[in-house]
Amino acid sequence: MVLSSYRYTLQPYAGFKSHVSCPSCGKAGCFTRYVDTETNELLPYAYGRCERIANCGYHLNPYTRPASGGLSYAKQVRREAKQSQPIASPPPLRLPKPPAPKPVLSIPLEVVTATLRRYEDNNLGQLLRERFGVGTANALVDRFCLGTCAYWPGATVFWLIDEQGRVRGGQVVQFDETGHTLKHQRPDGSICRHTGWVHTALSQAYQRRGEPLPSWLIEYKEYGEKSPCLFGLPQLTNAPAGQPVALVESAKTAIVTTVYMPEFIWLATMGISYLTPSRLEPLRKRRIVLYPDAGAYERWQTKALELRGLGFNVDVSDELEKIVTEDERQAGYDAADVLLGEWPGYPPDWDE
Repeated sequence: MVLSSYRYTLQPYAGFKSHVSCPSCGKAGCFTRYVDTETNELLPYAYGRCERIANCGYHLNPYTRPASGGLSYAKQVRREAKQSQPIASPPPLRLPKPPAPKPVLSIPLEVVTATLRRYEDNNLGQLLRERFGVGTANALVDRFCLGTCAYWPGATVFWLIDEQGRVRGGQVVQFDETGHTLKHQRPDGSICRHTGWVHTALSQAYQRRGEPLPSWLIEYKEYGEKSPCLFGLPQLTNAPAGQPVALVESAKTAIVTTVYMPEFIWLATMGISYLTPSRLEPLRKRRIVLYPDAGAYERWQTKALELRGLGFNVDVSDELEKIVTEDERQAGYDAADVLLGEWPGYPPDWDE
């Protein structure tokens, strides 16, 4: 039982059977019920949380007052205990109509294959060659399936491939020669980062040529998810079962840190908001170490606490927090920024 100051907590993960069907969306194996830590009994079925946060989001907390008025379940229990009366059943719920399930869409392989070239025009690809040599750079490009995109000059495509080998999305990023994302200032003074998505770039390309969009792209634009999975998942296919996973926020950081710390399988969340139980499900049987950007340590600690409550073996590294300056912390430095900043220069033996 997870130690808590609350009497009612979400049931700790104890295998797939401890997750049941959601009473709202009906999805099996995604609903965690609340348990009474004093009696070890489960609360009425309605009280619990659906882990499908984006697609369902159902959560009935025993400490929350019902929208229709009256006492919360917890206060009702306390009142009935004082009066030595049986606890009344919770009022009938008016559950929202479950949303229609979204189709799982993927990007055709021929679209991906068309980007696996022209690395001499890929700013990140050139940076990897400069810093690590052609052999290591080519191995990283293959390992992470990096693509080249003409949406911006020198742009890189980070393909998001799920554990079943489906290409679920692709992020387009334009880096400068130092490996930092390019930015520009809009007329209103706001800053725009040169990051986008493959389906947007393709749509604009078809429109510029005056050509109709293919049917798969029309469907993907309507139903596709931008970032439905972690970046780098195909590495799990051939990795030893006991090899731990390290999670960072950006795809570039996962690639760079692979060179320096190969004892880990390096994956990227593509944003802190994507550090969710559903995306981490392929990692449930592995040890996970989170490497947050500088200044984000506390937020990732909070996320880790939630994940541990759901049965994940998660730790958070504070190594970056210990070595960055205050200015670097304010700038949100990540591990790649530090490692690339310490690069000693082009080794002469590469020319031998």
